[in-house]
Amino acid sequence: MKKVILFLIDSMMPDVLEACIAEKKAPGMQFLMEHGQYIADCTTVFPTMTASIDCSLITGVYPDQHKVPGLVWYDPEMKQMVNYINGSLPVQKLGIAQCARNVLFDLNERHLNRDVKTIHEIVEEQGLVSGSINVIAHRGHKKHKVHIPPLLDAVTGFRLKGKVSGPTIMSLGTLVRPDLFRTITWNASQSIIEGYGVNDTHAIDVLLEVLRSGKQPDFTLVYMPENDHKLHRTPHEAVSHLADVDKQLVRFLDFFDSWEQMLERNVCILVSDHGQTVIGKSEEYTISLDELLSRFSVLRLGEQVSPDCELVICNNERMSYLYPLQAGVMGKIVDDLSHDQRIDLIAWKEGEQVVVRQGGTGKTLRFWRNGPWTDIHGVTWGVEGELEVLDVRGNGRELQFSTYPDAFSRLYGALFAQTCEVVAVTAAPSYQFLSELAPTHPGGGSHGSLHKQDSLVPLLIAGASRSFPTPARIVDISAFILQELGIETALVPR
Repeated sequence: MKKVILFLIDSMMPDVLEACIAEKKAPGMQFLMEHGQYIADCTTVFPTMTASIDCSLITGVYPDQHKVPGLVWYDPEMKQMVNYINGSLPVQKLGIAQCARNVLFDLNERHLNRDVKTIHEIVEEQGLVSGSINVIAHRGHKKHKVHIPPLLDAVTGFRLKGKVSGPTIMSLGTLVRPDLFRTITWNASQSIIEGYGVNDTHAIDVLLEVLRSGKQPDFTLVYMPENDHKLHRTPHEAVSHLADVDKQLVRFLDFFDSWEQMLERNVCILVSDHGQTVIGKSEEYTISLDELLSRFSVLRLGEQVSPDCELVICNNERMSYLYPLQAGVMGKIVDDLSHDQRIDLIAWKEGEQVVVRQGGTGKTLRFWRNGPWTDIHGVTWGVEGELEVLDVRGNGRELQFSTYPDAFSRLYGALFAQTCEVVAVTAAPSYQFLSELAPTHPGGGSHGSLHKQDSLVPLLIAGASRSFPTPARIVDISAFILQELGIETALVPR
């Protein structure tokens, strides 16, 4: 039986991948494309932010089941914002210790729903070995010690102690080190300025050492983040950035006697978590939520929730979660946002239904589960209102999505990830949201929205025994991998 290696390449986009290959700048990816199946329009999860997507990738379900709503969200039970390290200034304001604990411990040990199994748990319950390299969502059955670097330990007040769960072979930069015959030789990729090893070079260094050790897991998930970081700054150099990723993949391919030998031994999968949209340079392309919602008392970063607080803003770049904390506030929030044409969609829950309003027009659509309509993935829905809000088309009793792929399941998944009242708002193409100290990227790339530019990613599979079913979704990848490993089970709640 072949082993499976899944490379998660942050912000890889199909048009850039195709251009990179056409310009002969990605020999590794070209080899895999020529020897495998290429799907240019795999649909990712909403919000199109790494944390919620990673959790869906390893569980095979949407956020309404795995319960991690986004990269930044509000926990009403703890009465605090959760930030998995997005933006240096918000992290400093919220507290480095709090945000570091969110991503290192809380995400896997507390936030990720225990009633849903991860692929790592399923693989190892079947007597096989699983591995994770640099992925923040990694829950498994083995406990791993976290090695906090001295400077980070001091900055966080020496409060980050404990172990995290993961698969048998696990690496998270220099913070969690895999159990191998020898340690990874130190180099600059492990320094503080390179994210303590959470980068492409160190990820491949670890993978190569795992291969040398003879301890290659039956399944390994490898996260490569640098393409995303570069696109935020210089999206016009996208082909060059992806070519840099390919150089790292070639290091992996060159480990084998031939690239063909790699495919004889492995199923190799490449996928992205989300795309990116280029943001306009002028100020008008940055939507200030603090200004639009100025009549409300908004929770400030780092402050405690007071009885007078009316609203929490959790900014996820091209989408935001807005949490009304008092009765009667939600309708006013929706009204204040509805008149701005820079806002694309405003969505909220009413009972078991999702209501979506189009920014600038006031047109409204509502939908719910278990109705007479069926989408292309076999999920049934009830629909009422103006279908053009989500660019939905009905063909007979089949729903078809275009501008917003898999819109109903993805919006439902985000809004029902929590039981509390919440409004999800997305920015129109070329626009982004601004709130207190949140990172913005004028002239650069950004993501988070439901729009297809942020939502359609390439999926490349080589060496598999079967074709991946289409239309493809990220939530289907785990089940496909389990089938390749001979594990006939569904990723469903326990």
